[in-house]
Amino acid sequence: MALKESVIEHFSTRKHFDNTFDIMSYKVLPGEYYATNEDVMITTLLGSCVSVCLYDPTAKVGGMNHFLLPEGGDPHDLLSSSGRYGVYAMELLINHLIKLGARRSHFKAKVFGGGNVIKGMTTQNVGQKNVEFIKSYLQNEGITIESSDLLDIYPRRVNFFPSTGRVMMKKLLQHHDTEATNCELRYRKAISTVGKDNDSGDVDLF
Repeated sequence: MALKESVIEHFSTRKHFDNTFDIMSYKVLPGEYYATNEDVMITTLLGSCVSVCLYDPTAKVGGMNHFLLPEGGDPHDLLSSSGRYGVYAMELLINHLIKLGARRSHFKAKVFGGGNVIKGMTTQNVGQKNVEFIKSYLQNEGITIESSDLLDIYPRRVNFFPSTGRVMMKKLLQHHDTEATNCELRYRKAISTVGKDNDSGDVDLF
């Protein structure tokens, strides 16, 4: 699939030591992913984007992505331009995890996001389409969804501990969150040309 370099998902390098959890933390923004075999935390802030926390509990390897399907196309059609973008986002994460020693047959997933959080964006329920896509993709790949928190109208903060598969998720009830919406709007603009088809376990709340 030909994608402009500016919209291709890339590996996150944003890290800091999180004093609350006493652990090194990597922040994943829209269009990014992070994969590791180390005992760290991966965190993201979601609006209508979706995030998959994917891990191999045997190899203790895991990672997280954060992506949004370009508008247009059938989210169940993995061969559409929009669907191929989502497939690419998933395969990028999966292939990196396999390089770190994970086995595809061992993968388990926890899935979050798809909230309708941006005012005036209700005509094409982008969050719903993202949720439909990721469910279809994971089912097609035979990857078990252990847990999920999807749709609704609130942004979510997701903290993922890949060495154990634990997730801590918090809904942000002040749902017109400036950081989440502004970041997502920039990401939507960056990928806007991709969607124009031209080829017809438990979650802890904190």
